Amino acid sequence: MTLGVYAAALTPFTPDGDLALEVVPGYLGFLLERGISGLLVLGTNGEFASLTSEERRSVLEGYLDANAGRVPVIVNVGATAVPDVLALTRHARLAGADAIALLPPYYYPLSDAGFESLVDTVADAFGSSVYLYNIPRYTGYAIPATVVARCVGRGTVRGLKDSSQDTEYLAAVHALAPSAELFVGSDTTLVEGLEAGANGAVSGLANTYPDLVVAVYRAFGRRSPDLSHLRERLLKVRRMFAGYPYLAATREALRLRGIDIGPPRPPLIHVPPTDGPRLAESLSDLHSELEGILV
Repeated sequence: MTLGVYAAALTPFTPDGDLALEVVPGYLGFLLERGISGLLVLGTNGEFASLTSEERRSVLEGYLDANAGRVPVIVNVGATAVPDVLALTRHARLAGADAIALLPPYYYPLSDAGFESLVDTVADAFGSSVYLYNIPRYTGYAIPATVVARCVGRGTVRGLKDSSQDTEYLAAVHALAPSAELFVGSDTTLVEGLEAGANGAVSGLANTYPDLVVAVYRAFGRRSPDLSHLRERLLKVRRMFAGYPYLAATREALRLRGIDIGPPRPPLIHVPPTDGPRLAESLSDLHSELEGILV
C-alpha cells in the first residue's frame, strides 16, 4: 500500500452534534490537493468513541464514496466488545476499505495471548492482514514489540500505527519485524519516528496543515537542510494547539482555512468564546510565518 503522510481524518458534525457527511468531499479535496497520501478514518481524531456503530459505518461509507479510490483508506475497527469489532471489520471489507486498524479493547486488563487471538480472528474476518493501533495512554495496553513481530510472522499483521511517542519502542518493532509497515502516529515525534524506522505518518495536524506535515515528511526523505526549520514550525503549531481543547482548536484552524467541519461532539467541548479571539490572532500570526509553505 502507498505510504507517506496519512491524515487522521476528522468526523464532520453539525452544531447540534449530528453527522454532516456532506462536508466530506470538500474536506477530502482540501487534503488531497495538499499532498496527503491516504486516510485513517475513525481514529482518535475522528472521535470514533463518541459514535454509535451505525454512525461509524455511515462515516466510513461517506469517506469511501467521496474518495472514489484515489488514495488508500484505513479504518479503525477497535471497540470494547469483540462482536462489535467483528461486525465493523466485516462492514469494512464489504464497503471496500483498503485496510483496517485494530485498537486493543480497553477498560478490562488485556493479556498478550488474548490480544493475539483477537488479531488472528479479525484478520480472518477481514480476509487480509491488518494494522495494529498502539496508543497505550488511552487503551491501557502497550502492544509489545514481540507481539507485533509474532503477528507479522504469522501473516496476520501488515504493520503498525504507533502513537505511544516512544521512539525506542518503534525502533524495537522495526528491528524485530523489518518487513512491517510502520506509521508514526504522533506529530511531536514525527521526525524521530521516521529516524527510528517508520515508513510513513498518520498525522492529526495533517487535518489542518497537510501542506506543512507533507513538507516535513518530504524534507526528511530528501535529507533536506530545510528539515530542522520545518520541524520547528510543526512543533510550534502543536504547542499552540496544546493551549486549547485540541480537537476544538484543530477544527477552528481548519475553518479559518476555508473548511467548516463543525465542532467536536459532546462531551468534548468547542473553543470557549472567551478564547476564540486569542486563538484567531495566534492562527493569523502562524499563517504569516508559514507563508510559502501553506498552499
